[in-house]
Amino acid sequence: MSRWSKLRLQLFGQPKVHNISQVKKRLIVTFAKIALSTSFVVFFAFSLRLILGEDYQLEVHLKSFENIATKHYELEQVPTAQLSQSVTAYFDEKYLPEYLQKELPFQENKVTQYRTYSKQGMMIYHVQFDFQGVRLPLYLTIGTRSIDFGDDSWDTLMGISMLLIIFLVVVLNFSVKRTFDELMAPVAELSKQLNSGVKGDFTVSEQGVDELKQLTRELNHYQKMRDRVAKQEMMFAKYASHELKTPIAIVLGAANLQAMKDDPEFQTKQRERILTAAGNMHATVEVLLNIVKQEDANLNQEPWLIQTSDIALADFSKKRPEAVALNLNIAKFSQLNFPPVVLNMILKNLVQNSIRFTVEGEISISIASNEITVCDSGTGLCGTNETEHGLGLLIVRRLCITYGWKFEIEDNEHQGCTARLSRTL
Repeated sequence: MSRWSKLRLQLFGQPKVHNISQVKKRLIVTFAKIALSTSFVVFFAFSLRLILGEDYQLEVHLKSFENIATKHYELEQVPTAQLSQSVTAYFDEKYLPEYLQKELPFQENKVTQYRTYSKQGMMIYHVQFDFQGVRLPLYLTIGTRSIDFGDDSWDTLMGISMLLIIFLVVVLNFSVKRTFDELMAPVAELSKQLNSGVKGDFTVSEQGVDELKQLTRELNHYQKMRDRVAKQEMMFAKYASHELKTPIAIVLGAANLQAMKDDPEFQTKQRERILTAAGNMHATVEVLLNIVKQEDANLNQEPWLIQTSDIALADFSKKRPEAVALNLNIAKFSQLNFPPVVLNMILKNLVQNSIRFTVEGEISISIASNEITVCDSGTGLCGTNETEHGLGLLIVRRLCITYGWKFEIEDNEHQGCTARLSRTL
């Protein structure tokens, strides 16, 4: 473990694991909190509405005794009167209970609440009425808890409400869990396939969402591309090794031969072999390095006028059978952005690939400013993969991409195949 990893572990602790199971638990807990919070708000609003409704009913009930109190006073002039089990009338403020006298004066024609939520809470309705030409005060009182217009037991009502809330939370959590499982099952299946390392295409069930199916298709495409690139890299390394080993072997062999003979002519011949092999190896290294760097050489290579002397035709046909003719045709004033060493490597690979599959007939090389073709009369592609048809084709394809050309190889109509390079820029 690096020092930075240890320091981060000390500062922040173990990083959180975000697997599907834990995400599901967090989702259920979150929805449970939301459900409880929402249910509490609804329950609180419902309870408050019941309380306010009861207060309104008490006010209406208290005001309904105004006429009864005035008629009672007309029949019997007493300072106080018990009009019902819960309603008391006071015809003089001096007879009000002491704790209510401290709250005087009360607003006329309006119900005043005193300690509404207490057991000793009261409602006082103050009005005035005419008796024998005199305005007399009237105070009607009622306890805030003397009459229950709702259920007889608030505890029972609250218990039932809480049970209903718990039931709704359980049902909601069950529904969320089931929906989450159905939604994430294809993801879990795909993750299992990724971790198992099983070769082959990734698959998801048909019930999966379209975006997940698209992701699966992209994963399969990426896997195939990765396998193809890995195979091409291996072939590239094999080809590069072969291209470098051959001139090195020639240099070593010629150097050893030089020490065996002092003949000037022999020495000159071996020296020429060494220089030629070293030059070829230098050109090969330059081309391979250019491929590895993946530079857009088309942007910094000036076109040059190609001539027959620029093509090392003799080097291409060393292993050519006698029954196979090699023809070169260069269009007049043809200009290419390939450097000579790159052009010769491309043609060498294409011609040697054609020689491998041509027993008799001819191999024709045609060069123009925007197109290069190598056509043979051999066996053709024979249904094999283009990359496997010749290791050198991988180098050709890489060079074409680097210099802004398009490379394709296809069977001829009657016999053989044609490798075609066309300018794309």
